[in-house]
Amino acid sequence: MNKHMCQARRVAAHLSRRLTRYVRRFATDAYIISHPKSGRTWLRVMIGKALCLRYRLPQTLLLDTYRLSKRAGILRTDFSHDYADNTWRSYAQLPTDKRRYASKKVIFLARNIKDVIASYYFHSTKRSKKFSGDISTFVRSDHYGVKKVVRFYNIWHANRDVPREFIFVRYENLHENPQRVLRRTLRSLGVNEIEDAIIDEAVAFADFDHMQRMEKSLAFENSKLQPTDIHDPNSFKVREGKVGGHAHCLSLDDIQYIDDVIREFGCPFDTWNEVERR
Repeated sequence: MNKHMCQARRVAAHLSRRLTRYVRRFATDAYIISHPKSGRTWLRVMIGKALCLRYRLPQTLLLDTYRLSKRAGILRTDFSHDYADNTWRSYAQLPTDKRRYASKKVIFLARNIKDVIASYYFHSTKRSKKFSGDISTFVRSDHYGVKKVVRFYNIWHANRDVPREFIFVRYENLHENPQRVLRRTLRSLGVNEIEDAIIDEAVAFADFDHMQRMEKSLAFENSKLQPTDIHDPNSFKVREGKVGGHAHCLSLDDIQYIDDVIREFGCPFDTWNEVERR
């Protein structure tokens, strides 16, 4: 096979993937949107396990929320970071036009900004390996740090009236009462009846210790849920899952800088409670 034919096949495959994403974007009914490291893997696994149990669907679909929700006959649902994970974009380059979500339902998952920053730092240095500086530099980076997280939150707060329905979910409430948050999330996606036993089993399956054991044993076939270094806990996708864990990573100067940015930019989501609807 000559190099021109190989190149043509690569181009065709690329165009096919883009077309698939384009069609899927228009077919999606509901998006669960979050900044990276806000707990979406945890929520995705809980939702996936609950749907597999409720609709007796194969466990191989557990992490493919779009296909799983489609097979279940509920709102076709997908997860998105909505460009927040595009590290080539600075905080000032985040898109502010959310009209593409006008006919969609949006569930926005938010987490304490300091915990997001700390977790994202380890992800960026140990997993994606796109960042090589220290955590203080990361905090102040226009492409990774606090300004980008706060602007992402503020853009979505300003656009919360654009989707046909906007639901706010806080990561910390997942810790307080995961059963309640999971049930409300599933109900908003069209799961009207679900047994308590299924909710409890889904929550237990997605428990931090159980998830980390599965990741360590390479139980997940998906490479996104496998450690890059099995001997380094900070390289795990499921790393700590704590509320307030940033206190062990950030210096007092880092924390002061983050607080100053939040005061300068403002961040209304800081005062919102789970579950709030537009």
